[in-house]
Amino acid sequence: MPTFAAIKIHYDHRAALPSYLKYSVVPSRQQYEDYLKLFREDGVGGNGFHECLNFAVSQSDTLRFYLPPTSVPAAKREDDEFVFFSFTYKGDQELSAHIVGVHAGVNLVNREGQARGEPFIIDGVEPLVFHAEAPSDLVTLITPTLPYEVSDGFYTPAYPSWGYGLRYIDAQHAANIIRDAIRQASAALESVGESERIVIGRELHVLRRIDARYGLGAGDGPPKQRGSAGGGMPDTEIGYRGERFVYERELAYVQSIGRKAKEVEWTSQVAPTSPFDIRTLRRKPDGTVFEHFLEVKSSAMGEGDNVYVSSGQIEFFQQKRGCSTLCLVSFGEKEEPSVRELTLDELHAEFDLLPVKYKLTRRV
Repeated sequence: MPTFAAIKIHYDHRAALPSYLKYSVVPSRQQYEDYLKLFREDGVGGNGFHECLNFAVSQSDTLRFYLPPTSVPAAKREDDEFVFFSFTYKGDQELSAHIVGVHAGVNLVNREGQARGEPFIIDGVEPLVFHAEAPSDLVTLITPTLPYEVSDGFYTPAYPSWGYGLRYIDAQHAANIIRDAIRQASAALESVGESERIVIGRELHVLRRIDARYGLGAGDGPPKQRGSAGGGMPDTEIGYRGERFVYERELAYVQSIGRKAKEVEWTSQVAPTSPFDIRTLRRKPDGTVFEHFLEVKSSAMGEGDNVYVSSGQIEFFQQKRGCSTLCLVSFGEKEEPSVRELTLDELHAEFDLLPVKYKLTRRV
């Protein structure tokens, strides 16, 4: 039997991240210092921002995440499979009293906290740690978020007040959360932009998988899986470094043309099968600004070597011919990698696409 639990975490207040990409990117030094200042001067948040990567699904099969000190379960439950729902505080200035995500199939790893390791260490501040891990395909943000009231007994047992720390909930409470999350996400799906639509599509698949895994009876039908589009890189660390380099470059670019950092979205950090990695902006010579999509392919073997592109990505590039490019990031001996951007036509002119993957389908 699973153990269902509700924990409280501080909302990711970074304005550069839209709501459906929160908790997915390691903070810059300045963002971390801003977070610490908010705590030390206004008493908001905490003396650390370890939950900043709690939903950075990326390309790994397993996601490691942080539990607040008051939310680590008692030792006698450590052999159980946990399902954690993340709630924001009622007094949170950015997003008060909402359910923002779920981790299912959870295994507790280290009660004291284990260092995440590179590249998740911010120079000069306390190293980021994690306490638990979960299969990536059982982890998702809930978007739109769900408002809650602890006294009504719907998402948690009825409490006069919650306070701090861990609260155990029943399967019916978990079913209510999953059911309402599915309904809200389904309703939002057709009225959002490309990046958010992909993220919500993945969210729905994860929620339905959790529903089926624990027999909650909350779903509205079988999972609807998008075709896998993530060609990915054989070396996931190189892939992450390349995406982060391009993401930071795009942040600087959009700000240089007078637009806000939040208009750059690192979509693949929460939807790894997305046919693109980063949604950004480009400006035409006449000053017109338009939406642009980037797929990042990184290699330490030379430009364009050991790169895989899926059929789903090629199809997306065909649909977005005028507003998409492939970024080839090459890591060599120099500290800073080199980057080239190619349109689909330029890609075809310079490279041959060799079919290397086949999908099995049962005969009928």
